[in-house]
Amino acid sequence: MPFHDITELPAGCCDPKTALEVELSVSDRVQITELLHRVYLCEDSRDYEALKQILVDDYINEHPLFGRHESASSFIEWLKNTPAGFDGIRHNCLNSITRGVSQDVAESVSYIMVLQLFPAKSRNESPSEELDSLLPRTIAHGVVVDRWIRKENRWYLQHRVYQQMSINGAFLPDSAMREEAATIPKN
Repeated sequence: MPFHDITELPAGCCDPKTALEVELSVSDRVQITELLHRVYLCEDSRDYEALKQILVDDYINEHPLFGRHESASSFIEWLKNTPAGFDGIRHNCLNSITRGVSQDVAESVSYIMVLQLFPAKSRNESPSEELDSLLPRTIAHGVVVDRWIRKENRWYLQHRVYQQMSINGAFLPDSAMREEAATIPKN
């Protein structure tokens, strides 16, 4: 069976025992879930200062199309200079779960749904009847695996990996790039 037929998740993450409070407190889970959603809201609203408060300095972001960034400042600079990935677009976190890995480390797994709501000049799109008829449109869906660390009783995002991305061919016509984005990274 091709991996596209099923969603591949980190081993054990669906096991209900990983949701027990003894492993990660309810307060920790709520804080991490809030931060998880705030990352996408920060990206879409371009609130770089708030985003900086969620990421550790040596934050790593791995995306199959946008590459790897190995610091919070590198990622934020890339974000500032990449309007085509964010203008007129909303990123949504779905089906998020979080489990403790150790006392001060947690892992979240979630789906990301990316919607294009408005045409964007940064993608050389101009409003037209044909384009407007396609909006809003789903442009991507994928799995996101996040690593969180606790410092001084507060959680921070340390490492994010986007994987198994399905990208709308109208948004990304290159089929080889779409297949590369869908591939599960080798660890």
